[in-house]
Amino acid sequence: MKVVYKKKLENFSLDVNFEIPETGITVLFGPSGSGKSSLLNFIAGLDENNLVEEAYCKFKGKILNDSGKAIKIKPWHRNIGYVFQDHRLFPNMTVRKNIEYGYKRRKGNLDTDLVIEKFKIKSLLNQYPEQLSGGEKQRVAMVRALMSRPDLLILDEPLAALDYQSRQELLPYIECIHQELTIPLIYVSHDIKEVLRLADYIIVIDQGNVLDKGDIEELCIKQPLMTQSEGASFILKGTVTQVFDDEGLVEINTGNQKLLVTDSDLKLQQPVRVLIYAREVSLCLSPPENSSILNCVPVEIESIENEVNGKLRVEAIMDKQRIVAMISKRSVSELELKKGCKAFAQFKATAMIK
Repeated sequence: MKVVYKKKLENFSLDVNFEIPETGITVLFGPSGSGKSSLLNFIAGLDENNLVEEAYCKFKGKILNDSGKAIKIKPWHRNIGYVFQDHRLFPNMTVRKNIEYGYKRRKGNLDTDLVIEKFKIKSLLNQYPEQLSGGEKQRVAMVRALMSRPDLLILDEPLAALDYQSRQELLPYIECIHQELTIPLIYVSHDIKEVLRLADYIIVIDQGNVLDKGDIEELCIKQPLMTQSEGASFILKGTVTQVFDDEGLVEINTGNQKLLVTDSDLKLQQPVRVLIYAREVSLCLSPPENSSILNCVPVEIESIENEVNGKLRVEAIMDKQRIVAMISKRSVSELELKKGCKAFAQFKATAMIK
């Protein structure tokens, strides 16, 4: 998908020019008020024409907008589904009628009963929106959007108004949309945990500008906005190989190494990405004895760079994955660390974010 959009907003100008994959989940990541929702409205055809300086959008070979040629396809002809933060279900309709509305808008080839079963809303069909919990309303809103069999589904912070448990329950349903129903998503969030779980590709946006884009593993290391005040971070990928329910721990296999992470929701064989802040990592030349830190893995130092306030940024490789540590100049000097050195990286099971 190619997107070019220039428009004056209330506090800044939105000025973006980027391309994103037409498969998987693309996350628009950035703080509130950075222009994400305005950009989504443009893609969906819901934006106002006033104050637009340039507009171009092409998806799956079809031009949806081209201000230079006075092309602007109407929203209902774009075949784009939209799920808002506030669900926007019709209050005077039952769940069944809300879903049928989505289906009647455009006859799709999705199996209605299958989708209802996957999203576990069969028992809700005769209820009205006011009788549903926040998580149930969003599940119904997603099913209604899917029933029009969109070529693209946009979700604008659909979990923002929900509590933690409801958010955790909804994430697998969102994954199901592109993994099992093969519908690409554009997902808006400023929650790093949601991004970790969902993102295949990321656009980082702030004050109307695209600051960076790419894979999450690369961006967490090089893009400070990803973890904001927490500083540098990195991501490790692996698969759950053991679950220790009595201890609240899971074991993650990253290839040649096994890590322990505190968690009660992960399942066996589930692929997982964990984020670790560089400030939580320490380096040593040999594994310590009798330590409360459960993770100690061999690494090879790749680079050492200066950072502010007397800290050094050390990047190292473990199983072809990158680890970042922020340590003092004295520590680097006393350990005699340099490129190519073998060392061990330590981090707590409780320091990892899933």
